[in-house]
Amino acid sequence: MTRMDIIFQRIVSRERAKGLNFTIDDLNKSPLEHQHLVSVLFLTALVVSCITGLIGNTLVIGAVMISKKLRTTGNMFIVNLAIADFIVILIVEPFNYIGIINGAGPYIENVWLCHLVAIICVMACVCSMMNLAAVAVNRYIMINKFQLYKRIFTKRKTVLMCTSLWFIAFLIELPNLTGWGGHTFDLKTLGCSFDRLISLSYTIFLSVTALYIPLSLILFCYVKIYLYVRQSRRHIAMSVKCKTRNKKGRKDEVRLARTFFIVFISFLICWTPYDLTLFFDRSDKWPSWLYILFMQVGHFNSSLNSILYGLTNRHFRKGYKQFLSKFIPGFHTVFIAEHQKSTQITSETSVSLREDQKL
Repeated sequence: MTRMDIIFQRIVSRERAKGLNFTIDDLNKSPLEHQHLVSVLFLTALVVSCITGLIGNTLVIGAVMISKKLRTTGNMFIVNLAIADFIVILIVEPFNYIGIINGAGPYIENVWLCHLVAIICVMACVCSMMNLAAVAVNRYIMINKFQLYKRIFTKRKTVLMCTSLWFIAFLIELPNLTGWGGHTFDLKTLGCSFDRLISLSYTIFLSVTALYIPLSLILFCYVKIYLYVRQSRRHIAMSVKCKTRNKKGRKDEVRLARTFFIVFISFLICWTPYDLTLFFDRSDKWPSWLYILFMQVGHFNSSLNSILYGLTNRHFRKGYKQFLSKFIPGFHTVFIAEHQKSTQITSETSVSLREDQKL
């Protein structure tokens, strides 16, 4: 009997322990097969999330590649985050779609596939959190320790850091391959992932290393940024001789830090409900629809980031338009017109300010 065969037997044993007349054949059925409205709602939300995420993350990567303003070493972490989001959307979500319709049936004869999807799911989700932590550290050094920034975040070092985040994610996933944790088809989330019930110690390890440590680091960085900006604001306001360009550049960095903090808050909101289920439902009695809802909300975060960049940061909005103008006929003309209008308004404002200063 293979290891995954044992895992499927474990699923049957767990269901029978709840007093259910559950057999291996029941794995071929979706728990939602008699809840048609719920199934349709989840599947529709899944499709919308995937389409939104594909378009949005394409815009993020395209904007960073095409816009000189966004082509920075710090935004390499944003591209790395978008890649992790792409993996969730292109690989994990489609298999969740299959699980909602067919249950575990497709994996019983293809146990390696369930292993693969589970590995990818854990690594991509962990890497997303690691990238958010890296972005926070990057912003902290850029704003609070500017003199060190160019030495630490060279192009070569940043590429190495991005690669290292994937390696760390693999190390956190590795215990699932060595026996401490494990993989399974989760009858509650209807997808292949780590076995949340097999080892409480591994579940704690996963939560601490993939969530709570990065969370603490992120909060530290953004609190320090906030205190630094608040302390510097008076000095900047009183410094009449401060160069306008330097002030503008620092304000842009602060705005960008604010954008990334909002992205972090959205990650926290999206993933906290599922993380709570790992500890508060050890008896596995909560309904399947609630687990699917929490998991889908977590995965929706992969589609949400690009929207938040566009809503909260004008440089990303401009980058999106610039990228779209390369591929959509007629969009280039609109982009040029908007750019000229924006430049004209900025120029008129600058002239007005200079005249006011003379008066």
